[in-house]
Amino acid sequence: MILLVSAALYAFQLSGLMAVGFIVIGMVAALGLVYFLAPARPANPVAVPVVTAVSDPERDVYIPGRNFDEMLQRLGSNESMINVILNSMSEGVLLLNQADRIVLMNPSAEKILEMSEKDGLGKHYLEIVRHPVLADLLTESKKGGISSGEIEFMGKDERTFAVSVAAVRKNPELILGQIVVLSDITSMKRLMRMRTDFVANVSHELKTPLTAILGYVETLLEGAIDDKKNRGQFLKKISDQAQRLHALISDVLELSKIESGMFITSLEPMELTEVASQVVEVLKAKWESKEIAIHQDIPVGTRVIAHQEGLFHVFENLLDNAIKYSPEKSEIRVYSQVLEDGRVEFSVEDHGAGIPQEAQSRVFERFFRVDASRSRAMGGTGLGLSIVKHLAEKMKGEVRLKSEEGKGSTFSLVLAGVIKP
Repeated sequence: MILLVSAALYAFQLSGLMAVGFIVIGMVAALGLVYFLAPARPANPVAVPVVTAVSDPERDVYIPGRNFDEMLQRLGSNESMINVILNSMSEGVLLLNQADRIVLMNPSAEKILEMSEKDGLGKHYLEIVRHPVLADLLTESKKGGISSGEIEFMGKDERTFAVSVAAVRKNPELILGQIVVLSDITSMKRLMRMRTDFVANVSHELKTPLTAILGYVETLLEGAIDDKKNRGQFLKKISDQAQRLHALISDVLELSKIESGMFITSLEPMELTEVASQVVEVLKAKWESKEIAIHQDIPVGTRVIAHQEGLFHVFENLLDNAIKYSPEKSEIRVYSQVLEDGRVEFSVEDHGAGIPQEAQSRVFERFFRVDASRSRAMGGTGLGLSIVKHLAEKMKGEVRLKSEEGKGSTFSLVLAGVIKP
């Protein structure tokens, strides 16, 4: 149990997954010691009877030692306790003997290694996991303490695991075996990469307009401010870049608020036609300036389960994009239909340039632009469709895209509908 105490002390000094990993490996190492010191398993183990706990006020108080002993008695044996704990763990656990051969695998390890315990028992670990990092960790753990690292499994799906290894010792000189704990951190690593990419993209997007603003300001300070003919043009450029910065920062803050769960706190029934009409009115100046005709085809009384402001933002982003990428004197259709499963699909259809097939799967990614230079020229931040996707998910819906190059695009939002009485 010394390893368990050591792991707890490490946990106070470390943070996040590493701290959890040290605690887990400490607990499992202690169980490993129980495993090696336990009597040999009988050929035909006796079934352990299930004991139903009865509430007793005098016994419900936690007393170290006594409660642990009672738990052992209820489980029937040390081995039963090991099995219960290992079988309930999400981490994969391997127990190796002194010859580095596998003597125990829990169900999670079977899934990770795609091998049953029956097939793995007795095999050298290198026959199961041939990875230099694991070999180094096993060697290091024999010197004392807990060793940890990361292993990537290449295959159909690339996966990353945090690996912790601890030696199981009967005394400082005698090593009975080693415990290997595998924790799947694939999702965490993916999120970390996404965060890193997001910061890099935001920095790049901020740098471009800031560089332009600084360039125009320097030009004015060096004497161009006295040039009555051109200084207005310089100030207009500065204003445009400042507005681009403001739009980008606003979108980043909005996206952060949506992801944090603070933006949408509740959903309620609402009239789809009312929200659509509000958005069309708000963007009236934009579509009128391009002489675009907006056709609304949403039946009166169409209701969906959504968030008022969230739904408005989705419609606004979709219609704004349609206006930006539609040619002058074209048409945009806004319509809805009830699907077979009772959900309502709201769509915005334009007759713009369309989106190439190879780019359609990426249009909802942050900062992805089909035509980057054109998007920036139109004042796009590259976050609009990402916001649409996140809002749709928070409203328990989904967003869809149909597009063909040269013919236009249709973006749709699918939400739960309100059944009319």
